Amino acid sequence: MGALSVGLFVFGYPAAIAVIARWVPVVRERRVRWFVVHQFAVTAIVVGWVLRSRWPAVTINATWLVTAAAWYALKPRLARRSSRS
Repeated sequence: MGALSVGLFVFGYPAAIAVIARWVPVVRERRVRWFVVHQFAVTAIVVGWVLRSRWPAVTINATWLVTAAAWYALKPRLARRSSRS
């Protein structure tokens, strides 16, 4: 399990960080491929921590996974709503 979790982290962390560093344009410009890479990367990170039974790390990363999905899904609606004001 140790080698598998390391492999998941080796893919997950660099990919997730690369997308998070550009998060606002990813959401604003609806960059689907970038978003999909981010979701797979963070899922890999979560699974890596599950394999190591590190539940606080699972909680933190899974929370970001859900938050990022909600942010990406709701951003167009929020932008339309604020432009009407």
